[in-house]
Amino acid sequence: MQTKGEIHTLARGEVAAAWALEVAGYPAEEAASLETLEYRQREAGELFLGNFINGKLIGFICGTRSVVDHLTARSIEVHEPTGTTVCIHSLCVDPVQRRHGIALRLLRHLVETVPRAHPTVRRICLISHQHLLPLYTKAGFTVLGPSSVTYGPDPWYECAIDLS
Repeated sequence: MQTKGEIHTLARGEVAAAWALEVAGYPAEEAASLETLEYRQREAGELFLGNFINGKLIGFICGTRSVVDHLTARSIEVHEPTGTTVCIHSLCVDPVQRRHGIALRLLRHLVETVPRAHPTVRRICLISHQHLLPLYTKAGFTVLGPSSVTYGPDPWYECAIDLS
């Protein structure tokens, strides 16, 4: 039986491996740049978690904090350390490791650890394409409806989980 590995924060030198998963997992018009991921790791490293098996990154989740209670175009670009909302920006799993519970494990780990590490955070939110909504609802998120954020050709839906 294959282990699901260990989850820990990504070090600066591991961001390039995360970016490789990002570009493999998102269409070009939706994928974050290496510079964006480096910014998120540098400014909100405690919210940049990787799932590793035998030292190899097989999946990651990253986010930033925002002072508003939903994901916005600004929250995609800027980390606001005093924000009470965590905005998840990327959740990527190596294509070979997909459909083995890694994404759900990363989501649940973040939802479980954020309240302890960041007691002022009241909500975690994200945007998703329709076909991935079952993953997020399984992790405890509620679908709030269409998002005002637009990029790429397909519509996005906002999801959130309240921690208070």
